[in-house]
Amino acid sequence: MRKPLILLLPLLLTLGLASCGEGPAPSSSPAETSLSQAVSSEASKADTSAEGSGADTREGFIDYAHNGSVKLGLDFANRDFFTDGVEKVSLYNTIDGDTAHFKNAAGLTIKCRFFGIDTPESTGKIQPYGKKASKFTSGLLEEADKNGTIVVSSAQSEYGMPNPDSTGSRYVSLIWINTEKKDAGLDELYLLNLWVVQEGLSWVKNVGDMPEYVDTFYAAERQAKDFKLMLHSGEEDDDMPKGSYESVSLLELKQAFIAGIEAHKKGEEYVNPFDNQKVRVTGTVNGYADHTLYLADFCYYLDEEGNPIDDSAMKIGVNGEYASINIFCGMSVPPSRFTKLGNYIEVCGIALDSKFGFQISDVNMPQRASATGEGISTLILDAAANTEEHALHVFEYTADELQTVIDDEDYNALNCRVEMKTPLECSRAYKSDDGDITLMFVKPYSFRVYFTFVFKPYPDDKAVSWTDPDRFVGKKFTVTGVFAYHEAQSGNTSMQIYPSTTADLVLVEE
Repeated sequence: MRKPLILLLPLLLTLGLASCGEGPAPSSSPAETSLSQAVSSEASKADTSAEGSGADTREGFIDYAHNGSVKLGLDFANRDFFTDGVEKVSLYNTIDGDTAHFKNAAGLTIKCRFFGIDTPESTGKIQPYGKKASKFTSGLLEEADKNGTIVVSSAQSEYGMPNPDSTGSRYVSLIWINTEKKDAGLDELYLLNLWVVQEGLSWVKNVGDMPEYVDTFYAAERQAKDFKLMLHSGEEDDDMPKGSYESVSLLELKQAFIAGIEAHKKGEEYVNPFDNQKVRVTGTVNGYADHTLYLADFCYYLDEEGNPIDDSAMKIGVNGEYASINIFCGMSVPPSRFTKLGNYIEVCGIALDSKFGFQISDVNMPQRASATGEGISTLILDAAANTEEHALHVFEYTADELQTVIDDEDYNALNCRVEMKTPLECSRAYKSDDGDITLMFVKPYSFRVYFTFVFKPYPDDKAVSWTDPDRFVGKKFTVTGVFAYHEAQSGNTSMQIYPSTTADLVLVEE
């Protein structure tokens, strides 16, 4: 899933791909030791035999992932995933411990939900050992993509078209890897799905479609429990933030991720002080797009004693500025009181600076407005009553002015709502595999417009919609939406506007 996030810093893998060491007995195996062993390099497994020789040195531990217990039974040479159900692929990106996207030979994206496993959440929700599972999966996939081989197969024993999962956009898949040998053969590939279970980073789930693997998956899960690995350790996950939610101003968050942007441009490492912290923020809803909520508010500058230097009037750049943060809400749609433009709300969550960018995640937005308790998000002011200090602010620009903002690296409107006062002519448009559309405009304008909804160009005729990207080319539009920094998977960066609904993208002329 593509997300409009401010800063996409590289994920810093803390898991060393090193050889396995002597493992503890089942009665005393700590989680930290098991994970360091779990990400051992393929070099230590190069001499793995059918009996498991050399696969793992933990006493009494059976390395099901490498001892030949499961094997890919379909030759992948010259095969296409979408017609044959198996193909050699390259890594596009990892999402979490049990979800990743790949590219096939034709350049098409294969979105994979890993067969037979269910790792803890690490994106919309943050659960214990979710981050460790995500690091484990991404570390091995990135290594295999760089130095070895990745093959994706559908959960089926014969060639044939794969069946999508319940979402209709992903495929339940088996992920076969070798982290150090290019063009590895069938007998040299190891099942990552099973490996994740084996190391105690996932529960076994829905393995019935591959009956020949059922016994092995459950044996690996039982062993992980016996060895008290990760999820089964009975220990707290040291990656989970501790303590209560701390109130943080949007300006503090804005300053932190601007510092990250600047460091990223210089190729420098930046440690965000709010990363993995439980935070409480208040702000006005200024956009909701692609499962991401944007909050903005005017924040006063503070003196050395922590008091506003001048609160008599809001003066942008003089005694304060507007600041915003993006909040990933997960795949479920929050109640409308949290997404309605102009509503002033309080949100509690975990601030994360990851490969998906700097954002707040793991938010609790209950359906019942009366819900209370620690970490519960709440409505403070409805838009109709929010007309004074926290009223929704919209930055207005001409196309030339907005381009100057980009060229000057002006962050005043970053992640805030902007409105284009002049129409823009679309020079190019393209659609992603998800159906999302990106519009680009005639030079010299470098910013783009990205939206996930079905565009209806005529307010009086809702039956007409445009889904063909070529339909937008040559047309002029006025645009309103959140103005944000985007870094693509390729590493290219751009400034983009994210409209929330079709009403934010207005066709001026055909």
